[in-house]
Parts: sequence; C-alpha cells; structure tokens
Amino acid sequence: GSMKWLLTPNSVLAIKNPSMLLLAVVVLITGMVLFTGTIIALTTNAIKDYIQKKQSGSGKIFLENHVVILNWNNKVPELVADLLYLEDRKVTVMVLANIDKGVAEKQIMNAIKELNLQDKKIKDFNILVKNGNPLIDSDLYDISILEASAILIMNQDAHDEIAQDMSKSDLNIIKIILTIGRLKFKRNPPIVAEVKNIVTKEKVMKLTKVVDTLQEHTVLPICFDRRLGQIIAQTIINPKMEDVYLSLFSFKDAEVYYSPNQEFAHALTYSSRSIPLAKAEKGVFVLAENDLDVGIESEVVPEIIKLQPKVINEAVGLEVYIIGTNNKLDFIMTAFKQYEQIHQSRFLSKYVPTENLDELLRSLNQNMRPTTLVLLSDEYQQADSLDANIIDTLIQIESELKNKDVNIIVELLDPRNDPIISDFNIRNTIISNKIISLLMSKLVFFKETAPFYDNLLTIAPNEKGEDDQAIIIRAASELFADSMPITFPSIKSFVVSVHAAFSEKIIPMGIFKGEQLGLFFGNLLDKEITINKDDQIVLMKL
Repeated sequence: GSMKWLLTPNSVLAIKNPSMLLLAVVVLITGMVLFTGTIIALTTNAIKDYIQKKQSGSGKIFLENHVVILNWNNKVPELVADLLYLEDRKVTVMVLANIDKGVAEKQIMNAIKELNLQDKKIKDFNILVKNGNPLIDSDLYDISILEASAILIMNQDAHDEIAQDMSKSDLNIIKIILTIGRLKFKRNPPIVAEVKNIVTKEKVMKLTKVVDTLQEHTVLPICFDRRLGQIIAQTIINPKMEDVYLSLFSFKDAEVYYSPNQEFAHALTYSSRSIPLAKAEKGVFVLAENDLDVGIESEVVPEIIKLQPKVINEAVGLEVYIIGTNNKLDFIMTAFKQYEQIHQSRFLSKYVPTENLDELLRSLNQNMRPTTLVLLSDEYQQADSLDANIIDTLIQIESELKNKDVNIIVELLDPRNDPIISDFNIRNTIISNKIISLLMSKLVFFKETAPFYDNLLTIAPNEKGEDDQAIIIRAASELFADSMPITFPSIKSFVVSVHAAFSEKIIPMGIFKGEQLGLFFGNLLDKEITINKDDQIVLMKL
C-alpha cells in the first residue's frame, strides 16, 4: 500500500472520500517537488562546474596540431597577435603558465587590437590559456602536448643567479626541456627555447647531444639578448634597419622561406613570386609572400637593364653614448668592434652611467656636434615597472639637451609604453620584446630558416674578411651613376639588373619610398617599377 501511494497516488482518485483525495494530492505534489528539485540541483551544479572549468582553464583540453607556449612573459601577447597574419592555415595556440586566464587573455586581445585589423577574419584563430606548471606531467597532458605541432618555452625573466652563469629563469628552461624530452610526440614538433645567457644556449646544445631522450627532438635554444644587441647596433648605424627586421620577422607581407633542391641562379631567373637571398645547404633561402609562392616559376626571362654602378662604401663614423645597461650592452659593443674591423670604420662608442648623464648633456650642449644617444631599458625591474628608467631619463634629456644634432634611440621592453613616449624627441624606438616575439614565431613555423637568421643577425667576417648575408640600405643616387628616374619593366627586371650590375655580390629585396618600406613579393613580373634618386634601396649582400 505504501509503494502504491508513493508511485501512483493518482490511482486513488477514484475514491470519493475527500480526505483520501487530499492525501493523494499532497503525496503527488511532494513527490514532484522532490524529483524535479533533485534534477534541477544536479543540472545546475553540472553547468556551474562546466562554466568554472571553462573560465579557469581547468580539466583536460583535447587538441591536435596546435602551438604550445610554456611559461608567460610580456613577449607572449605580441607573439600570439602576429600569428593572425597566417591566412593560409588554421592556428590554435595553447598557453600553459602560472597566470590568471582572464589577465592573459586581456593582454593578448590588447595586442591584437593594436594591429588595427578590424576587417581581419579570425574565425580560424583560436587562443586557449590554462593555469598550470610546465614541470608537472599531468598539466602537460591536460593540454594535449603530445599532439602539438610546435612548442615555445618562454623565459620567466627571473634574473637571480643561482649558479655560475646560470639564472633562475634559465634553469627553469633547462628543466622544462628535460621534462618534455621524455615525451613521445606524434608530430616531432620543434622546441624553441628563449634563454638569457649565451652560456645557457651552449649548455642546452650539449644536453641535446648527451641526453638520450633529447636526441630525437629538434631543440632550438635562442639567446635573444645577443641577437638584439646586433639589431640595436645595426639600427644605430642605419635607423631604417629596424623597419626591415620587423617586416622580415612578421608574418605580414613577405618573409624568408627555405626552398629545397633549388639553385640560386635558377631561382633568380625563373621564380616569378620569390627572390633568392642566400644559399643554403641543399637549397636556397628566398623572400616570398607565403610558402605556397616559393615553388611557382615562369618561362618569362626578366629583361636585364644595363646600369652604371657606384662603389658602395660601408665605412661610417659615429659618436655613440649608451646610457643604461642590460644584457645587450656587451653584444652591442662587440658588434661595433666587428663592424669597425670589417669596414674600416671608426666608432666612438662609450657606456655612460646614469649618474653621469648631467655631465654628458653639458658637454653635448657646449660642443654642439652630431651625436647619437642610446637609452637601454633596465630589464631587472618588475613587470609593471619596465622601462621606468627610460621615461625618467627622457624627461631629463628633454628638459636639458639643447643640441639639435643629437639623435636619440630608445630601447623599450614593454610595447605598451611605445605610445606613452611617442611625444618625446626620439629618432627610433626599438621594442626589444616585440622583435623577440616575432622572431620566435618565425622559428616555430619555419625551423629550417634558423641558419639564415643566425647568419643575418651576426656581424662577423667570413674567410675573406667580409660580412656576407648582411643587409645594407642606400639611396639610389649612391648606387647608380645613371640619370634618374629609371623605369624597369618589372620588379624582377630591377632585381636581376642590380644583381648583374654589382657583379652578383648584392641583390635588392625592397625599397623605401619616403618612410614607407615595401619588400618585394607577389607577382614580380606583372608591373613596372620606377626608381627615383631619393629612394632607399634595401639590399642583401651575397
């Protein structure tokens, strides 16, 4: 009888006794409340757990063929944002780091907004952030790391020295490399690691040779302080150099690709959508809009216009004072010495402590001679205080410097500070972390181009005492004795004509029209090009 009342209280509705009918209704309502309340509670709790996991990034995330970024620093947003230019492939980025998911996503979105890509379709671009520790296997498995197509290990920028020539952050990099070295990946992803000390790079390279679990992986440790030192030195010599590097490193417009099993001369003559820049082992490095353009050829042979070349003199004389210090200072000074040795130049380059800035400014005001000031950012500051010394020094220089012939070049670490200092009298702003992030994205997707960038960013003499595979920028009037403007039937015709005129020792890769840089890409045979005497030609030394 109790079971009957519990399960089917409505069956007693045939009873005409009002008391019995009331009892049946009470039992029915009570059962409905208990049943529906339980279902609602369970469903609500499940939805709540799902939302919390989604917001916090907890739980296992099933992905494949994605880019994994381990650790977080202020370079990550710029790196991720640049991947928006990869139009020909779907990109999924998975970030695993000790950072709040909401904070990380906000910084990434701010970096994307600064690209001014309102019309850009980003439906195939997916960004996921998960709070976790790259040294814990379970956290790595939760982001489907075995299915990754590329792995970036970012430096935590912890500068505390815990061993000889070993910072805390570099030790973390080594530990992560050893941790993921034990994993069995499905796609043999390249592992690009950002290290602060050049000695750490050498240690990692030794590890890849002696540790069995690392020998099957492609590990690329990059000491960006050394590379940035070279870039800053070249930008001091020619301020337009930074624009060229930023364009090359970005996925926007044209970039460098490896073309296997191709000869330099063949690519120069028959490739219709790419320009060869350097010879490579079993191939050639080319400049193209995307990797699909690399193999496209045409039977149309470009016309060679005879030009009257001038001697290119790379020797320069500069007076440079570097204010502030960081890990790049020694590399900048080394680059200057190498440049002096190769091109018989004379640099007066001197490091000036911040406390001696007053004395330097008085001297510059008295002598009124052309000078370059380089301000290096203090990388040992907390993340929210980066570039504080730059802003403080600029205020002092702006208020005390009277010499109008002083060019000021500023290094920033945080890209968000660029608009803040834009109203100061600055010739160039070098955003170090942006350059690093762009270069890292290149190596992740096109690891075979690493030798090209390694040679490009190194000022060093070869066996002949020359610095090959180096970029130079010269006005057309400094290159040619011909009357101008000169019109060529196509970009490819201009390229092969300059290459032939300078005895195949240089090749043009772009041109500055005013302040606007245009690298050569797309169909190089479809339209003519006119060179004016003031145009700045970007050349690659072969």
